[in-house]
Amino acid sequence: MREGVPIGAILIRRTVVDPFTDKEIALVKTFADQAVIAIENVRLFKELQERNRDLTEALEQQTATAEILRVISSSPTDLQPVFEAIVGSAARLCEATFAALHRFDGQVITFDAHHGMTEPEVQESRSRFPRPPDRDIAVGRAILDRRIAHIHDIRRDPEYQVRAGQMTFRTVLAVPLLRESTPVGAMGLWRREVRPFTDKQIALLKTFADQAVTAIENVRLFKELQERNRDLTEALEQQTATGEVLRVIASSPTEIQPVLDTLLANAVKLSGATKGHVRQVDGEFYRVVAHYGETGDRVSFLRANPLPASPDTPIARALVERSPIHILDVQLETGAHTSLARQTGARTVLATPLLREGTPIGGIIIWRDFVEPFTDRQIELVKTFADQAVIAIENVRLFQELTEALEQQTATSEILGVIASSPTDIQPVLDTIAESAARVCNANDASIRLAEGNVLRLAAHHGPIPVFAASELPIDRDSVAGRALVERQLIHIEDLLAVVATEFPRTQSFTEQEDNRTVLVVPLMRDDVPIGTVLIRRTEVRPFSDKQISLLKTFADQAVIAIENVRLFNELQDRNRDLTEALAHQTATSEILRVISNSPTDVQPVFETIVRNAVTLCDGLFANAFRFDGTLLHFVASSSSKPEILELLRSAYPMPPNASQVSGRAVLTRSAVRMEDAISDPDYDRRH
Repeated sequence: MREGVPIGAILIRRTVVDPFTDKEIALVKTFADQAVIAIENVRLFKELQERNRDLTEALEQQTATAEILRVISSSPTDLQPVFEAIVGSAARLCEATFAALHRFDGQVITFDAHHGMTEPEVQESRSRFPRPPDRDIAVGRAILDRRIAHIHDIRRDPEYQVRAGQMTFRTVLAVPLLRESTPVGAMGLWRREVRPFTDKQIALLKTFADQAVTAIENVRLFKELQERNRDLTEALEQQTATGEVLRVIASSPTEIQPVLDTLLANAVKLSGATKGHVRQVDGEFYRVVAHYGETGDRVSFLRANPLPASPDTPIARALVERSPIHILDVQLETGAHTSLARQTGARTVLATPLLREGTPIGGIIIWRDFVEPFTDRQIELVKTFADQAVIAIENVRLFQELTEALEQQTATSEILGVIASSPTDIQPVLDTIAESAARVCNANDASIRLAEGNVLRLAAHHGPIPVFAASELPIDRDSVAGRALVERQLIHIEDLLAVVATEFPRTQSFTEQEDNRTVLVVPLMRDDVPIGTVLIRRTEVRPFSDKQISLLKTFADQAVIAIENVRLFNELQDRNRDLTEALAHQTATSEILRVISNSPTDVQPVFETIVRNAVTLCDGLFANAFRFDGTLLHFVASSSSKPEILELLRSAYPMPPNASQVSGRAVLTRSAVRMEDAISDPDYDRRH
């Protein structure tokens, strides 16, 4: 009996009539109890074993799932590691000989991942894919039926086509990969013996299939997100460029050239073009009024030779049609402009008219030196720049018509004047901005700090409040300026003394010394990157008005523009120096080549030209040239040498090369010789 329930019996017998005694009956009852205990022990032990197997299996499945999820999270754009982890786990946990994962694009099935296959089996599988789905393979059947295909023995399946490389396979299980009921692939498990997969293994493979679909979907969504981010980045760049043009328009109310230069530079760069012009209608000509990507010589040529208003040029067609003209390859067209295109290397061309109240006043023409059409977005962007150019031209025209009495002498114009007059020096601009901010916003003082590494350096200050704070503040949340920079947002504190102990304890001592009460700080932002702060203060509790806050934001924007202008101007100066040096080198090379071509039988003019240019371009005192005939060095040319040096050289040469000569040492070592201090060289003979 087990808990009052009979589960069996013990029977003992004698061949003689001899009743069992009470003691013997009690003993048999004891044996019966022990039998029950033994049976119960065996049952419990088997249940425990079964439970342990279930737990072990569940743990292995959870571990495999966690591993796959980890691979999915670490490979947001690469499916291969995920697929390999899935087929490996599926083969191991479902006790399959090998596993494979296939993708389906709606037309063909591909072979994408495998586990447990021999190399010949891998090659055989690769030779059969890609292929359309069909019922003669398990994964094809799963994709077509959109359900599990479980073939207990492929040799006995009437539809399965057993190939030579599959003679060792028997049981196959295939599960479709379904995304919203649409097949996007399939997973397959194979065994070499006839041994059907259990329901639990089938359910597990379905889980792995779901994870594969999740991974595919994640990668798709991630790539869509990347694409969206690229679109947003491009849109932001375009908006930034548009904002930059509008700022230049605002800062150049009487001068159109900076606006056109900025506008064209952005149009060329953001549309992926190579070069560009802004041309203005001037009677029978289209004159270049702005250019990008052209050399100085080319600009001079363009200004001296304005384009005639020929009706077949792209710019003329755009003005006539009053809409953009997009030419995929201008060199394939006919007309006078084709030869010009070949000279300039232009291929894909976009010409956009400048229209004022429907009347063409000019155009923007940009081009690529390779064939690639401009996108609709790029064309719309150039049209936007064209509209801005018209606005700028119209603004200048209208502004120039106003009398000087109507001009507003505001702090903004003063700052812009300083910006224009200090293209390489930011300090006067910052000083002016600090003074204007304090005066216009009715503050007791103003200070500007610039981010340098991990600190905010005091760059400008105006006002009677002494600055007890350090000239360099750490960039952190423990100061008002630091917090504004870290949080990238305006901070307006009505009474700093009331909150300094709790909010900014590190700055409490000098805040009390300076008697700071109302504080307003705005971060200087360049392309969403904080580069400094502008801060104004009052020694009384009197919050700044919305208008004053807006003005300080404007001053912050102007500071950023000024800083950026100085950076760009300095970069332009560096670039101009590089171009000037490169032009000098090219000119010298051209001169030498010209002398070579003019003196095919006389090498002496070539040597003389070379040493003269060497002195000029290398900033040398003098230069000498020698020839080596295999035995002796011959002095052949000199530039800027003193007469006595020339006489000495002529009398000393020819002579064999040796280490006491720079030229001799170069010949002997067959390499360039550089002496930083010839006097200190022990082997050098100054007579040479």
